[in-house]
Amino acid sequence: MYTLTLNRMNTPLWTSILAFDFDAPLSEYGFTTRLSKENYWTRNFTDKAILEYKKFMYLAATSDLMVSPSEMVDVVWHQHLIFTQSYADFCNLLGKQIQHVPSTHNRADFIKFQQAKERTTKLYHQEFGEQPKDIWEYADMYAPLELPKADLKLRTVIIISILLSIVLIAPLYVLLRPVYITIANPYFMYGYAVMAAVSFILLKLYNGIRLKEMVYSFPDFSFVHHLHPYEMIYLKTGKLEQVIHSSLNDFLRKDTVSIQSNNTLALNTDKPPESIEELCLIETFRQLGTPYYPVLLRNLRLKPIYSNVENAMEAFKKYVVKSVPFGKLFYLNLGVLLMVFELGAIRLLTGLEREKPVTLIFMALLVVIFSIVVFLRRLTREIATTTLPSFYEANVLPFRKELKNPEWSYFIVGQAMLAPAFVPLVNRVERTGGDLSGSSDSGSSSDSGGSSCGSSCSSCGGCGGGGD
Repeated sequence: MYTLTLNRMNTPLWTSILAFDFDAPLSEYGFTTRLSKENYWTRNFTDKAILEYKKFMYLAATSDLMVSPSEMVDVVWHQHLIFTQSYADFCNLLGKQIQHVPSTHNRADFIKFQQAKERTTKLYHQEFGEQPKDIWEYADMYAPLELPKADLKLRTVIIISILLSIVLIAPLYVLLRPVYITIANPYFMYGYAVMAAVSFILLKLYNGIRLKEMVYSFPDFSFVHHLHPYEMIYLKTGKLEQVIHSSLNDFLRKDTVSIQSNNTLALNTDKPPESIEELCLIETFRQLGTPYYPVLLRNLRLKPIYSNVENAMEAFKKYVVKSVPFGKLFYLNLGVLLMVFELGAIRLLTGLEREKPVTLIFMALLVVIFSIVVFLRRLTREIATTTLPSFYEANVLPFRKELKNPEWSYFIVGQAMLAPAFVPLVNRVERTGGDLSGSSDSGSSSDSGGSSCGSSCSSCGGCGGGGD
């Protein structure tokens, strides 16, 4: 067994580590942006993982024995190793060349790395307190949500259900025909319309309850409770344009950008950018001159700092939709709604067999089919567009100081937060349905002591903090 000597924190070193900027010099696709993009991480989770990586490297620099990263920290470490100059500068700051040691998965290495992991936990507690569970105890960002993946894709389930419905038509026809021939129109149509409407309403209410239970079950430390306002704006609206509206509105409010009399936009600053968003804005204006807003918007959509928002949130929605709990909810909705359709379809077959007028029931079935498709599509988006935004407004934002942030205000009240002069430009974009491709607007004019490391994060055992 090993013993740990309780040392007081090296405050100057930790302060320097904390101040080290992995994104210097600022670029559109720097360390943080690339880390987020390649792992589909949210913005705050990325920042948190980088902070924990800094803490780990502090422990590696101040320990004479091996320490071992978590899988999330190791992802950051792998990314940093690619940025060779930044990593060299960071190790110079640490005063030690930190070696990335891969695991060979033999028994001796297993024991060594297990001891390193236990040592890391104790050192971390000594220096920083409790380890954040989402970074140190789970293999990926989604694991704390505890949503196991369903065995079947929704598309497969839909196909199977439709085929099963076709098979059931014959026995249901035999069963229901004696009843249907005793019910004359318009009474059947009235009853069928009421039954269909009640089915949709009850399912809507039930879905809201179950999705709310799902969101409330997510632990407080999970990334879902710590989303950036841009990410919530995207979830609520499903449009990346709304995120850029909010961002540019902030630049208008700060007078970084102004709207000209001919509805073009102009850049008002020659100061160095303070954020990646501002850097992207400045670089875009340098390329376009004084563009119309649709042209500027089309170019900003391609910037990773914005497209990362869409990528991360779409990955989150897919993760939920592919989960077992959501799958069960979707199966229930699909089964009920297909039964509603079946009951109408059998009425149609009965009418055709008896040579009765079937126009009304045929039109009703078309409406039912259309409603089922729209209803199920909305169900796959409801947790993003309704459930989670409502949860944030009721349970998250009231306890956050950053509620006064204009981006959070935009999330809550939408385009009412826009600068008056900006509203006509946004409305013009919204009238096109977000399709900017056809817009007619145009703009004017040291010693490396490190060992090799495998590509799989799980292959990392730890680092030789102080050498042998």
